[in-house]
Amino acid sequence: MHSPTYFEERLADGELFYRLEDYTRAAIIFTDLVENHANHRAFPDALYLLADSLYMANDVVGARRRFEQVLQQASSNAAYRPYVQRSLGRLIEIAIRTRNFEGVEQYFGLVSQLAPAEVEAATAYYRGKFLYNRAVPVEDVLRADPKASAQPPMDLAQLDQARQAFESVKEGSPYYPQARYFIGVIHTLKREFPQAINAFLRVVKAPATTEEHAAVADLARLAVGRLYYETDQLDAAVQSYQTVPRTSPHFDRALYEVAWVFIRLGDATRAERALEILAIASPDSRYLADGELLRGNLLLRNGKHDEAEEVFKQVRKRFGPIQRELEDMVKEYDDPVAHFRDLVRENMDDFDPGAFLPARARQWSEADADMDRALSVLSDLSTSRRMTNEIEDLIDRLNAALGGANRVHAFADLRRDRERSVALRNQLAVIRAELLARESATTGNAELDKVRAERRQLEPLLKKMPRSDEDFEVRDQQLFARYREMSKELSALGVEVMGLEARLTALERYSADSKTPAATEALKAELEQHRAAAKSFRKDITEYVRLIELARLQVGVGDSRYQRDDRNRAQYLELIARERQLMASLGIRRDSGVDAGLERAARLDASLAQRDAAVDVIVEERISGMRSVIDEETEKLAGYRTSLDSLSGEAEEVVGGVTYANFESVRKRFYDLVLRADVGRIDIAWARREEHRMKVDTLTRARSSELQAIDGEFEEISDTGTSTEPEAAQ
Repeated sequence: MHSPTYFEERLADGELFYRLEDYTRAAIIFTDLVENHANHRAFPDALYLLADSLYMANDVVGARRRFEQVLQQASSNAAYRPYVQRSLGRLIEIAIRTRNFEGVEQYFGLVSQLAPAEVEAATAYYRGKFLYNRAVPVEDVLRADPKASAQPPMDLAQLDQARQAFESVKEGSPYYPQARYFIGVIHTLKREFPQAINAFLRVVKAPATTEEHAAVADLARLAVGRLYYETDQLDAAVQSYQTVPRTSPHFDRALYEVAWVFIRLGDATRAERALEILAIASPDSRYLADGELLRGNLLLRNGKHDEAEEVFKQVRKRFGPIQRELEDMVKEYDDPVAHFRDLVRENMDDFDPGAFLPARARQWSEADADMDRALSVLSDLSTSRRMTNEIEDLIDRLNAALGGANRVHAFADLRRDRERSVALRNQLAVIRAELLARESATTGNAELDKVRAERRQLEPLLKKMPRSDEDFEVRDQQLFARYREMSKELSALGVEVMGLEARLTALERYSADSKTPAATEALKAELEQHRAAAKSFRKDITEYVRLIELARLQVGVGDSRYQRDDRNRAQYLELIARERQLMASLGIRRDSGVDAGLERAARLDASLAQRDAAVDVIVEERISGMRSVIDEETEKLAGYRTSLDSLSGEAEEVVGGVTYANFESVRKRFYDLVLRADVGRIDIAWARREEHRMKVDTLTRARSSELQAIDGEFEEISDTGTSTEPEAAQ
């Protein structure tokens, strides 16, 4: 039987795991409470926490079912109503994430049955968000970017319903800024720019009371700047961009976009200054590369050739090696697509999109929408595989706990009963020893003396057997301490293996840079052997850790130590019986009080044996029910693994191709950056050539003008000389 406070204790344990973000263990505890204690007054708390634990553990299907239970019970039980709004929000998020909106209208129907005072503004916001995402696919939303030419397929009627739902969120609600931002996005998608600007400005003017509100306000400022740019209100666009605070994560984006506004205004100097601030304030910004190239072109336009050339050189110096490294990677593989499929297969459970890029390229690259969707697929597969492994591990643990000799230890109530039974048996053994000590120690019979000597040798062992709750606790902790020491040793070995792998990696890089082919091949072969050995060591360590965990589950009453105690106690009773028989056959007088005490102890032993037998029956009944469930789940697990293997094969093909396409996109981007930097330097060279040519032309024209002037003066002098000679002759 459970203790009166069992539910509260387990609920506290589950909430502790929930707060520590160990959602799997929390879900296991909450599932036990929800499945077996539906009538407890705190059941609504356990149900909601179970749903949210499953959601946080990425089990969206199980979470949706539990959140639906919360909504279904809220209309008839007030204890569920504090969780209505949060459950509705989670259900909408699940529907958006899975793109499955079936049944969402029923959620709002359940909420509408509540009193109007209990329906918060969050319901209207969630409804608007639901309608918006159903009207516009998430991957096609242009957000507030009016520059894009193509419009996504939209359900205008639902989009207008979403706008009306957002409009019903009153000012002062914690969802007001988000609702106004969505209204602005809807007007932008419908090309209603004045209304969109007004909606975004209301977001900016609303007081930012939380970090989330501040982030929405920054996005609204960017959206207003773009819309002003689109409607040719350039001065207003500059003012909007300049209101983005320096502490905002979007400050670099605002600087880059405002530079283009200045260019459109014809103010190249202010545009160049904005880009210079971008380079100083956000040296790691993904806009820096394009910003530096734009800045170089602006300096070139302003005639600052030396500064522009320095900018282009820095871009070439920073991105040129990355571009060459990416080109070398492409040449290294005969079939790059197959290589990326292999990468996906080898890193299925923890795939990092930056792993296939050089370290220096990761900072300046960005995954596209297809890559994001591919990573989402891998994340879901990884989560499913992890949960499957956890279920398999749980089944192994249950089988270990239910299949051991101390099966009673798996049930807390029966374990305590068995511990009391063992403690009483040990106390009876000590009492027997004390009773027998009252009789004479000398008999003169060799056989009897030998039996008594053997009996007395066992008595110190009997006194060490646990006879109280503290004894059981101390005894178990001693064994747990040994297991902890073993775990520490395995951890130390794991660190050594990690060091070995690090040294192997260093040697592999050294061999790759080696210029001696024969030595390189020999070193590679040896390194492969060591790598395989390190992998084997890590596998062995993992297996030993698992075995230790399984052994820890079997620590307690009924394990090998207690079985040894049972053998010693049984041997002690046999020696007592043999001793009493020898005394009777030899006619040695026995103490009647000792005989009476021994008989009473025997009767108590028989009663304890009956009690233990009854407990064993209960244990077998419980285990039988649990084994049927375990067998059923084991069969399901095999089906899950088959499905996961099939999906993993498909994911390798699809995600491998998407990864390669993303790699090509990154490679072409760096190629484009380097090319634009080189073109900039060529433009500078042509500008300088043109400048020199113009100077030469100017000097040539000046020289020609001077020569013409001299020729004119010479002709005048010549004309004067020829006209005076005839006059002199006359």
